[in-house]
Amino acid sequence: MKQTKYSLILLGCSVIWGSAFVAQSAAMDLGMAPYAFTAVRMLVGALFLMPLIYLRRKTALPPTRTGRRKLLFSGFLIGAAVAAASCFQQAGLQYTTAGKGAFLTALYILLVPIVGAAFFHRKTGAWTWVCLLIGAVGLYFLSITETFTVEKGDALMILCALVFTLQILLVDRFAPDYDPLTLCCLEFLTAGLLSFLPMAIFEGFGFVNLGAAIWCVLYCGIFSCGIAYCLQIVGQRHLPPALASLIMSFESVFGALFGALLLHERMTGRELFGCGLIFLALLLSQVRSKGKD
Repeated sequence: MKQTKYSLILLGCSVIWGSAFVAQSAAMDLGMAPYAFTAVRMLVGALFLMPLIYLRRKTALPPTRTGRRKLLFSGFLIGAAVAAASCFQQAGLQYTTAGKGAFLTALYILLVPIVGAAFFHRKTGAWTWVCLLIGAVGLYFLSITETFTVEKGDALMILCALVFTLQILLVDRFAPDYDPLTLCCLEFLTAGLLSFLPMAIFEGFGFVNLGAAIWCVLYCGIFSCGIAYCLQIVGQRHLPPALASLIMSFESVFGALFGALLLHERMTGRELFGCGLIFLALLLSQVRSKGKD
């Protein structure tokens, strides 16, 4: 019953994140620059959480100075990962659809056990490698054109999936130790401030078309950041990362669904076949024999 409860919490994350792809794509269509959008949405998420943290201020911070320093360091690491992943994702949405972007982002479910094995000494069995092969074939049909090139948006989304893999593993490492709202707020402050760097380099310091895209910014800042990422931390505190990544990967399904319903996006038969293979790999990657992987 407890696992079901936290699984539903993470499923709620996937619904919000899937719908957020539509708002992110719409913001690009309205002319807002990707890194400016990322910076503002992250800071909106942090501002949304601050009053809630103030109301819980007696339990929001560790009691010792050492504990608070460790909390700041943990928030910085997770926030840096979110900043990089979100900037890659938002830039990629300029060149691909919301549905396709959601599927490519969800590749983190295949990467989590691989990166976990390489850097966190977690064994990866043969079954995972089979799933990786299926996912790679699906990625070929989804992303490779007849001229054997990966489109720019696809490459950015794959980089996004790589960095989100790190973010999931960092949350798994630090979430049990700290208040979820406080950790999330620090995550967004870090991500928002770091996103100003690529913004300054590639876009300047202007917030062009912020007014036109304000509702997209607020939706992504409050719901996708302020609510969904907090739910992720709460859910991952009580579930293993493999199961958590499976549930959160359903953002790809909801991303494609909302993209079709709200943006009238359509995929080619080749791309749909690739999505199907990737989704099959996502599911099969969690079917593990006891004592393996």
